[in-house]
Amino acid sequence: MLTDKELTLARDHPRGTEQRTLAPYRAALNDLAAYAVLSIADRDAIVRWAAIRCAVRDRYGVDRDASNLAEPLIPAATLRAHVLAGESKAAGHGVADDGSDLIPLIARLRG
Repeated sequence: MLTDKELTLARDHPRGTEQRTLAPYRAALNDLAAYAVLSIADRDAIVRWAAIRCAVRDRYGVDRDASNLAEPLIPAATLRAHVLAGESKAAGHGVADDGSDLIPLIARLRG
């Protein structure tokens, strides 16, 4: 479960929180093979942030601002797709993105 504290922080400070959360995983966010070889704990951190970003987008409308050329946020849909592709590569099989909550979807994929 995502906590209210996490969602509030991500809503109020999405760019800084994303940069701090994902900075250690820059290579994995640019390369599915690098993502797939991360430890489960590291992948869990990325999955959790992607789930938070999707929830903040859906609940509060906060996402990448396409009109801001310097916008550092990864679009929530792009981040979700990358996480699903990376987890599929790590698992050796895929799962259809049914649009459901990301954390349980990844748990089923890892199953």
